[in-house]
Amino acid sequence: MQLVSEQQNGKLTAVLLLLVALILVYMLGFHWFVKRHVAYSEELSELRGQLGRFQAVAAQREPLEARLREIRESRDDTDLFLAESGFNEAAAAMNERLGQMVSAEAEGDCQIISRQPVRPRVQERFERVTVNVRMRCEGEDLLRVLYRLESEVPMVLIDDLNIIRPRTRRRVGGQVQEVAQPMDVRFNMSGYLKP
Repeated sequence: MQLVSEQQNGKLTAVLLLLVALILVYMLGFHWFVKRHVAYSEELSELRGQLGRFQAVAAQREPLEARLREIRESRDDTDLFLAESGFNEAAAAMNERLGQMVSAEAEGDCQIISRQPVRPRVQERFERVTVNVRMRCEGEDLLRVLYRLESEVPMVLIDDLNIIRPRTRRRVGGQVQEVAQPMDVRFNMSGYLKP
């Protein structure tokens, strides 16, 4: 009886020792190899994904180049810049253009209160000419003037638009009535000089 039990313990011990030896051989001899190949596999799948994205972007090149050529042919970019050579001349031309637009587009009472050129504080790629404008104008007239300023060539941009609708109260026959006045409008109009 004792002999059989020692044989079974010896076989179990031998199997366990063999299993431990195989694990040690694998850890010392092959684990780094398997681990490195798993990392290579992950990197390869990531690179394939990047390649697919780059190929998708590259496939758009020809249509985008064709569209760019079409845009360049449709309008000469130099027409978008102000024609004058210096800041003061460009500001004066913008002031004159605004006056012409107001007289041509405004049907009602539309007045330019002030126009003041402002030199830029920050250096940009193209020299910016900005004129601060204050006007009193009705809504329809203002829309026509601003639309025409921004839609014509050379390009003029309108920003920092502030509109205030002042109201005054008058006593008429014992009753107080609010009387609407033309809107007080302030904005910056800007253009760029040719490089």
